[in-house]
Amino acid sequence: MLIITLLLLVVIGLTAAYAMRSAGSGEKLANNLRLEVLAQQYAEAALRYCESQMTLVPADRIGALRNIETMTAVPVGSAAWRAVATWVPASSAVKVPTARLGNIGKSTFTPSAPPECLVEKVVLAVGEEAWLVTARGFSPGYAAHAATGATMAGSVVWLQSTLALN
Repeated sequence: MLIITLLLLVVIGLTAAYAMRSAGSGEKLANNLRLEVLAQQYAEAALRYCESQMTLVPADRIGALRNIETMTAVPVGSAAWRAVATWVPASSAVKVPTARLGNIGKSTFTPSAPPECLVEKVVLAVGEEAWLVTARGFSPGYAAHAATGATMAGSVVWLQSTLALN
């Protein structure tokens, strides 16, 4: 009888240990998903911000986007957003002001870096010119390697849109 009781206690103990481990893994998974969703929301806010800036007349745009009309259009495949040097260490991208982040800006969780966007004039396959808007959003706890820009912790989400030139 004592041996049966001990075996039952071992089985119950192993079951409890497995349940606690599964709960911890589930919590980590949920937290990672939450961080990715926050980064996605910040990237969407940055994309909307730069797109709205491009609908303004050049004089009303923020400084970095005022003279963009004079850029030389490049093929989509050689756009600057692909180069690490465009983003790190001193980024030429536009930092989105906190006031433009809407409800996510009022969150208790703030990103480690402000969302940013980059606008480039590109030539599409059909020979038409367009604006290629690339945005990046970062999660709380995001950290990148200083030289390479590789993500070391947290999440980063990249989004792009293409705006036709009139």
